Amino acid sequence: MLAVAIIALGVSGISAAFAIWAAWSTAKQAKESAAQTAIQKQQTRIQRKQVATAEQQTRLQRQIARDSMQPYVWADLQPDMQRGSTVDLVVGNSGPTVAHNVKVSIDPPLPGNAQNSDKIASVQQQLADGLRSISPGRVIRWNVGPGHELMSEDAPQVRQIRIEGEGPSGPLPPLELQIDLNQLRQSKDAPDGSLHHVRSSIKDLTKAVDKIQNTIRKNQRDD
Repeated sequence: MLAVAIIALGVSGISAAFAIWAAWSTAKQAKESAAQTAIQKQQTRIQRKQVATAEQQTRLQRQIARDSMQPYVWADLQPDMQRGSTVDLVVGNSGPTVAHNVKVSIDPPLPGNAQNSDKIASVQQQLADGLRSISPGRVIRWNVGPGHELMSEDAPQVRQIRIEGEGPSGPLPPLELQIDLNQLRQSKDAPDGSLHHVRSSIKDLTKAVDKIQNTIRKNQRDD
């Protein structure tokens, strides 16, 4: 009976040791499985971020491509370089494609004198209603009057200009800018262009010739 008890005790010990080993092995496998699962989740998150980044880059590239094909419409008040000290309202398209339904609003409206107030009001209303189209590189000018009348006041004369329009890829982002007419006072108002300089030279030459002729006539009378 003692031998049987010893054998039973040995078997029981072996069974206990096997059970402990099995539990440790199971725990180790569970831990390794959990670590593997965590690694897979991390890899999944990285892959998702990579996919999201790629999608964002694709959207950005498409947006850049769309923007590069949009017109760039602008407006300004500039001294007239052909007629001297007058001011032009200028609208242009510096983009690569045609701009449609271009609207330009000026607040407060530009003033006019007794001779051109109706014309200036009509131009500003036409721009507020919208120009049908402006081709790439096109610049349109409207003379809005002598500079000395527009800039007669010493106080700032700020005009808020807002430009809207449409291009091949849809509406253009509104462009807003402020222009102070009095800041144009010290700008160049002499006409540009070779023809103007030729005309000026001819006038100076004519004056010189007239002066010489008058001197010759005077000397002849004195003789």
